[in-house]
Amino acid sequence: MSTKERKEIEKENRRKLILDGAEQVMRQHGLHGLSLELIAQETQLAKGTIYLYFKSKEEILSVLSIKARILLYSEFQKIEKSKDTEIDKLKAIINVNYQFYKKKPLNYDLMSLYEVNNKLTETEEMQQSGDNITKLIVGIATKAQKNGTLNPNINPLILSMGLWGMSVGMLQLIKVRGSIMKEKLNITEKELVNTFIEMLENGVRK
Repeated sequence: MSTKERKEIEKENRRKLILDGAEQVMRQHGLHGLSLELIAQETQLAKGTIYLYFKSKEEILSVLSIKARILLYSEFQKIEKSKDTEIDKLKAIINVNYQFYKKKPLNYDLMSLYEVNNKLTETEEMQQSGDNITKLIVGIATKAQKNGTLNPNINPLILSMGLWGMSVGMLQLIKVRGSIMKEKLNITEKELVNTFIEMLENGVRK
């Protein structure tokens, strides 16, 4: 191994250490509790060393947001490649999004961060990671129209945007009021998600 190759590996390992440290800090303090000082403490690196790899806290959040979107996109790709009908794939995407939120809450929050905070600007790479998800859903919806199972009056792109917006809203409702709905209204998260999926199917099927 050449000296150049060894240095590249060391650089990549150091970047990974910093990103892993940032995730650990956010698990303890939340997304908005992230700071370079806490990352330095977690990784036992000097703050100045972190600046050699990342220009700011926002850049770290950007990289982790892309990572989270790629993880979710990979789950959606599994659905896309399945032998289910296109309508069932759209339903599965809603359910997988919910499962992603439940099993990987930090990744879900990272993925959503730049969509709910208009003070932050998405990089081109971040926009591309989001576009990949949109194109996948649009592709499934378009195939459903071609095989006659999706209402031909529905614009696949608008459907994709609507599904994403409604899913984000539903998961935000679960996050903020899930326990209240369970205790006072006897409505479980799963019942809410299943009803949403049923409404989706009834609304888009031809």
